[in-house]
Amino acid sequence: MKRHLFMLGLLLSVPAFAEATTSTTQSAPRPPHERKSQVQMLLEHRQDLALTDTQAAGLERIQSALDTKNAPLKQSLEALRPPRPPGDGMRPQGPPSGSGTDDATRRANREQAQGLFDQLRTNDTQAYQEAEQLLSDAQKTHARTLIQAEMAAHRPGHGGRGGPPPGE
Repeated sequence: MKRHLFMLGLLLSVPAFAEATTSTTQSAPRPPHERKSQVQMLLEHRQDLALTDTQAAGLERIQSALDTKNAPLKQSLEALRPPRPPGDGMRPQGPPSGSGTDDATRRANREQAQGLFDQLRTNDTQAYQEAEQLLSDAQKTHARTLIQAEMAAHRPGHGGRGGPPPGE
């Protein structure tokens, strides 16, 4: 019975592995701190939102200020990133070498990174709130719809540990 389950798991993992290897060769996924801000999404949809030149200039100013504000946070995140293993880029098999100190360091780095990600999200939300003040009511409604759709497209899909996202 265990052998059958193992073989089933192995067969099901082959397409996922093939997809993962082809997607990494096409373009490496961006780190979470390199994702587009909500203001950047508005700028990319300037025609859909019918932004005026004044509105677009205001959004570009807000995006520039956000980039400046986030630059030190992104540098800190890059410093916390573990070094890539040598070779083909695959993680080494088996438990990581080292002692409990490595685990404690990893845990501390993860907590610090979580704080930095929280700050990036807060900055993004504040910038979007400032950007919304430049939009008409109709543009705000359309912008929210566009942003929700784009964020949903970047969420993990079906097949994860918990199954499909809630509501599906």
